[in-house]
Amino acid sequence: MTRKKEIDRDRILDAAERVILESGGRNFTLDAVAERARISKGGLVYSFPTKDGLVRAALEREITRFQEAVRQRLGGRPVEPFELVLAHIDEALDEDDAVTRKAAFLVTALVHAPDMMEPARRYYRALLDPLLSDSGAAYRVRHALLAVEGIFLLRGLGFVEVSAEEHKSVLLYARDVVAGVLAGR
Repeated sequence: MTRKKEIDRDRILDAAERVILESGGRNFTLDAVAERARISKGGLVYSFPTKDGLVRAALEREITRFQEAVRQRLGGRPVEPFELVLAHIDEALDEDDAVTRKAAFLVTALVHAPDMMEPARRYYRALLDPLLSDSGAAYRVRHALLAVEGIFLLRGLGFVEVSAEEHKSVLLYARDVVAGVLAGR
């Protein structure tokens, strides 16, 4: 009796990320991922029956990675929303361009399938909903976060050419807004 060969999901997700990083998402196909993972396309489809399913799994893993990095910055302690946003911005400042572009591709690759966007929606709701306000500190922090995420998408998707210096400048400005609000409390 032969033992069924196991396919490592993380190996497939690693391969998917490498394909995205190498091609900017232009060559992101199941064939390309299978080749990069050194498995058959059938083996890939066994683990991820659709391209959308593969993208969603990669997006969930990326969001989890980013959230964990933010949690580590906060030392695992409970924090208020403004502190969470500050840690989010600090983590974004430390991300390199390749990671930013990969994350932007994953977020937008599922726009055509709204139910697949739920991991990103949950993450952004958790960040933004506590900041709903028409004025005051929450208003300023919310807008700083929206600026950070706006430049993330615009730059990550290549909609606008933004130099690394300008990108960093926007994030630092947003960070200063949030830090100023926290200092004034």
